[in-house]
Amino acid sequence: MTTMYRIIATVLFGLLMTWLSGCKKNYVQEEDLGKPNVKRVRVKELVPTQAPIAIVASGVLASESEMTLSFKIGGVVEAVVVDEGQYVRQGQLLAKLDLAEINAQVVQARNNFDKTKRDLRRVESLYADTVATLEQKQDAHTAFKVAQAALDIAEFNLRYAKIVAPVNGKVLKRSVEPNELVSAGQPLFILGSSGNRGAQVINIGLADEDVVKVALQDTASLAFDAFPGKKYSARVTEISEAANPATGTFSIELTLEGQYSSELKNGFVAKVSLFPSGVVPYYNIPMTALVEGDQKWAKVYLTNDKKTVYGEVLPVSGIHEDYFTVSQDLGILQPAWVVLEGGAYLREKDTIEILATAP
Repeated sequence: MTTMYRIIATVLFGLLMTWLSGCKKNYVQEEDLGKPNVKRVRVKELVPTQAPIAIVASGVLASESEMTLSFKIGGVVEAVVVDEGQYVRQGQLLAKLDLAEINAQVVQARNNFDKTKRDLRRVESLYADTVATLEQKQDAHTAFKVAQAALDIAEFNLRYAKIVAPVNGKVLKRSVEPNELVSAGQPLFILGSSGNRGAQVINIGLADEDVVKVALQDTASLAFDAFPGKKYSARVTEISEAANPATGTFSIELTLEGQYSSELKNGFVAKVSLFPSGVVPYYNIPMTALVEGDQKWAKVYLTNDKKTVYGEVLPVSGIHEDYFTVSQDLGILQPAWVVLEGGAYLREKDTIEILATAP
């Protein structure tokens, strides 16, 4: 019996080894066939868009125009009726001089004008009767004209012995108090004009590749550190035609929509997000798709059939926080999907299995 068991065990062992050899042979044959390894990836479809891409910049808030106001003549200030930071209307009185001396000058000039006017009439009457000479008549006429000019000057000075707001705006600075003695032309007020287009403006500088995208009336969003979470709207009202020689940038003026805001002060620094309308169609590619590249070029893997991939080096048109953009005019065969995850392990013409498609 023992011998019989040994014979049966030997036969079974031989059959087992034969079966294992066959399995190994089949496995090797499958490997020798060169069956490619399937790479699992996540993709996103490349769809062209013209959605505005914000151009981010910063600028200082200012009035559309600022003007310095002063008295035409010197004198003692009688009254100052506005305070710094106050909003004023066109024609509103800001300050005036004591008129005692100025009124006296007007009275003196008017009396002299009346006297020379009477003298001229008398000499003309005498000249008509051949009593006065032509020279006397001409001298009287000259004296009358001089007196008339002196009266015009005195009345003009009287008219400008007060300061009125030439436009609607805000008193940015006041440098005078009542009873002060001021000289002619001494700066007393700085008035920020609200102008015809808006209240306040922001000037920003853009590089040449950005300024060509901007057009008049393009919209912008402004944020100020003084008011976290609050946004203000503005529009492009001026575009410089020449670059600043010092910075090489082009100046863009943004005007806040609406009139002056009482909470915004000139000098506030604004963070600007400008949305240009002149955007050509482009592809929006997440940074996770980047295999290698620099600021001008980016290599990614694409697939058109969702089965195999190929590498593509694309010129970058814009770099943003978590994505970059490339122009639609690149001849990419459609439809196309870009590999978001797994690209680092891919090679040309690798077979892929798509695990998910990003929106």
